[in-house]
Amino acid sequence: MDINNFQFSDGITMSIFAMLVVFLILVLLQMIIYAFKFLPQDLNGKNKAVAAVPAAAAPVHQDNDEEERMVAMLTASALAKEEYQGNVKIKSIKRIG
Repeated sequence: MDINNFQFSDGITMSIFAMLVVFLILVLLQMIIYAFKFLPQDLNGKNKAVAAVPAAAAPVHQDNDEEERMVAMLTASALAKEEYQGNVKIKSIKRIG
């Protein structure tokens, strides 16, 4: 393929070849990512048993409460940052409502 005699059909051939290379690499990456599912999670070589917690015993509101606390801390720090120029550190959270 000479650059001086480069034809339209040569461009189409090169484009198709480049797209095939890209798709083959994407398929290869997909296979590698899929293979991660079969690798062990523990890198120390010890298998840790995961205890299943019954759904009735697990507190459902705790996640929501933790999320509400995080939102409260972020809101308080954002509002305090408007008044004070220095760094703001939230020490405690107290529910008032």
